Amino acid sequence: MDVNNFPLLGELDSVDGSLRTGTDICYIGGMAAIRGIREIVQAMGYVTHHGLRLNLVGTFIEPEVEARLRASVEWSRVQAWGQQGRTGVRQVLARSSIGLVTLHPTVNYVDALPIKMFEYMAAGIPVIASDFPLWRSIIESAGCGICVDPLDPKAIARAIDELLAEPDRAVQMGRNGRQAVLDRFNWSIEEEKLLDFYQAL
Repeated sequence: MDVNNFPLLGELDSVDGSLRTGTDICYIGGMAAIRGIREIVQAMGYVTHHGLRLNLVGTFIEPEVEARLRASVEWSRVQAWGQQGRTGVRQVLARSSIGLVTLHPTVNYVDALPIKMFEYMAAGIPVIASDFPLWRSIIESAGCGICVDPLDPKAIARAIDELLAEPDRAVQMGRNGRQAVLDRFNWSIEEEKLLDFYQAL
């Protein structure tokens, strides 16, 4: 039996599911090369929408990667918030129009269910995610985002530009993702599975 770490219903209710008037996008979670942070920052150099800002919430795991990225030209379009509590995460999600989860294709990730992807969905924002079969099946069935090659900064940038250029489509993707969390990908459902398992012991 699998019990998945899905979002708590109601935790992100202050996020109304519409595309924000600002041009922020976000990545939430630990930052490391294997988690795609280099390609995400590099993508900011290819995005054509002026004024776009990438909000990073979390801490860098590799100081050398952080140092190189902070010295890059693309870093001028980045706002690093460091580690944040749930209120801070909610505030960043509230000002974001897209959530990024472009982890590298490693054995630990291709069949994983990253909580950040479902938090973006719960917040009502479209997702740009790694093109792994499992992730693609979730995103396509929910109609909540775009899958890309996580090793290609230009592909990530194209997906960002595509969603910013089609706000109505992006808003609908956000709504679709939120509905999928309400229907399927939430802790209330997983909690019932866990309690049923305990009862059966």
